[in-house]
Amino acid sequence: MKRTWSLVIVVALVSVVAIACGQPPQEDVKAAQAEMEKARQAQADKWAPTEFGAADQAMSAAQAEIAAQNEKWMKNYDKAKELLAKSKEEASKAAEAAVANKEQSKKDAEAALAAADSSLQAADASLKTAPVTKDSKADLQLFKNDLSTLHGTLDTARQAFSTEDYKSALDSAGSVKERATAIVDQIAAAKQKKAAKGMRK
Repeated sequence: MKRTWSLVIVVALVSVVAIACGQPPQEDVKAAQAEMEKARQAQADKWAPTEFGAADQAMSAAQAEIAAQNEKWMKNYDKAKELLAKSKEEASKAAEAAVANKEQSKKDAEAALAAADSSLQAADASLKTAPVTKDSKADLQLFKNDLSTLHGTLDTARQAFSTEDYKSALDSAGSVKERATAIVDQIAAAKQKKAAKGMRK
């Protein structure tokens, strides 16, 4: 009789445990999905791809684990809950990182655009005072053409900035600054060369 009661108690306990562990963690799923949505709204896939990737990977693993447990008679969603908690945590980090990274990219692009504009103005001014000789006319025309192109490139960079494509704006502005500075240096060298010739006469 005691053995029978013991067996009944064991079966009852197993049933309770099975019921307790057997329910899919829907609340955990909803919480993780909500955090993932916040990360998407912050464009974390673009501005914090590493953090967002970790969150997305954990979410996929959690969903796979839930699907696997759903097929079992004795279900245990502990691992799924751990993965969902990780996904939620990583998604939160991704959202925060995205905001910070986007703001930093904006500042970097703004600085690059300002530097490119200054370099371009300096190049325009240098071209106006560049020494014109029989040998330099062709080079000066090339500089003039280059500067015209660079002005267009800078305008394109500004347009990219206005659409929050800060990386393109930064890259384009950097190339404008580099080329404009090279033109200033070449014209300065030509002026020095002409001045040196004048001193030897």
